[in-house]
Amino acid sequence: MSFAVHELPRAKEDKRQIVEWLLERSRPGAAAWLTAYDDVVERLEQNADSYGEALENADCPLVDVRQTLFKTRRGRVYRIVFFIERTEVYVLRVRGPGQPPLKPDEIDLK
Repeated sequence: MSFAVHELPRAKEDKRQIVEWLLERSRPGAAAWLTAYDDVVERLEQNADSYGEALENADCPLVDVRQTLFKTRRGRVYRIVFFIERTEVYVLRVRGPGQPPLKPDEIDLK
């Protein structure tokens, strides 16, 4: 099954902040992160329904909150938190290494 992936505003902001932080330290690192992010979005487009529940799912009764992990070349693990509605994938947030699970008020379905 094929899915259309949409980034919600908070996910776009998370992505922007991560890229800005990386750019201050390493332009090639930021470019590599964007490539890794784009690769995981492609995987979501192909099989988003194969990824498991996120920890946050227990706090969000309206939708089934899922997650996927991806790594950079340096081995840092990032997490995309999303939900699926029919053939649409909505990226709720992008989390970096060491960031705690989202609190209920940090999950915005719009």
